[in-house]
Amino acid sequence: MVIFQKMDHCIQVMQKKVHHLLDPDSDFWYSKLANSFIIATIVLNIIAVILESESGIRQEFRLLFDNVEYFSLIVFTLEYLLRFWSAPANPQFRGMSAAQARWAYTTSFFGLIDLVAIVPFFFSFFIPNTETLRILRLFRIFKLMRYNAAMNTLLTVIKEEAKDLISVIFLLAILLLLASSGIYLFEHEAQPEHFGSILQSMWWGIVTISTVGYGENVPATVPGRIFAGLIMVLGIGLVALPAGILASAFSEQLGRHKVRYRNAVQEILSRGDDITDDDRHVLKSVQNQCNLSEQDARTIFKEVETTLAQEQKAKEQDKKQAAAMAHMANALVKSKNNLTAEDVSAVVQAAQTTAQTIEQSSAAQNPLAYCTQCGSKVAATDKFCGHCGAALKTAVVADNSASAAKTDNTNNNEPSA
Repeated sequence: MVIFQKMDHCIQVMQKKVHHLLDPDSDFWYSKLANSFIIATIVLNIIAVILESESGIRQEFRLLFDNVEYFSLIVFTLEYLLRFWSAPANPQFRGMSAAQARWAYTTSFFGLIDLVAIVPFFFSFFIPNTETLRILRLFRIFKLMRYNAAMNTLLTVIKEEAKDLISVIFLLAILLLLASSGIYLFEHEAQPEHFGSILQSMWWGIVTISTVGYGENVPATVPGRIFAGLIMVLGIGLVALPAGILASAFSEQLGRHKVRYRNAVQEILSRGDDITDDDRHVLKSVQNQCNLSEQDARTIFKEVETTLAQEQKAKEQDKKQAAAMAHMANALVKSKNNLTAEDVSAVVQAAQTTAQTIEQSSAAQNPLAYCTQCGSKVAATDKFCGHCGAALKTAVVADNSASAAKTDNTNNNEPSA
């Protein structure tokens, strides 16, 4: 039984090492070396596919192209098998069993891309080596997306804004149908060879809405030209909508990345221990995943370090004030026969001061001290971010206000000395 437990532990350790080896966000030197080798193999393979499309070059260097394909196939197959085996060690699949983690990797976007990278070669045994299979090898370029954090951010943005983008596409489809029908109505008699049907007019509608304007088909009638001008103006506005949606969502996602990195830094610094090499690797990995520059990372680190130092200083002041108030209370208890109204008032005033200090300290520790849209530092009582103008959540601020109001009511109802 002990032997099986040791073997299982060794397997888990090996899976974790393999995962770190292939993790594009890892900061270990051997991981950078392995990922650089894979990237070079992908680029070499893409260049080979492009050059192989020239019949003269393909005939002259056929042996070289075949060797490049065999070498790439070995690398990509080994990579796929290692990623499949080490999937249980991937933090993305935490909480899953080994089988569930491997299935999650297989059906994920990058898992399918890794599979498509090696499938064309095995298909060539059953299907003649046609141009279609050769072109399918170009899909290996999508493997480079794994090593580009900005591209991963863009994919996340597209996934989150899918409903809005689908709505824009639906509006574009409606505009295309209206443009094709309208130009057919105005131009089918004057130019039956170009606008003889709505289906035939759709090419003009696509070119006009996208503001490309090839000039192949031009309206000849006055109503047709007026209608075409209206479609052009509407097309400019609708085509710009997806760009605005993606730009806004991309900026919001970058703000979330800053908040995520700030939380990671705060979690490590809040322990109060010295930063170890493992902590630095973790922060570097999060920085790479969040696509943050070195300057942004240093700025966030200094902000968190300063904030924690201020919070620690505030806590020490709270302890000193609490100790002073306790000392005063003890002195009053010892001289209880000589209590005066001034003594009672001093105790009440010290208690109110301590309560206000603790409340301010808790407000400083409020998680809303940073904007979740752009990651800029804001005050806990602010309703809008001064950097991006986004509305901030006010639930915690309202709770603090309610607590303060409750304290004021308690103080007002307290009988005077």
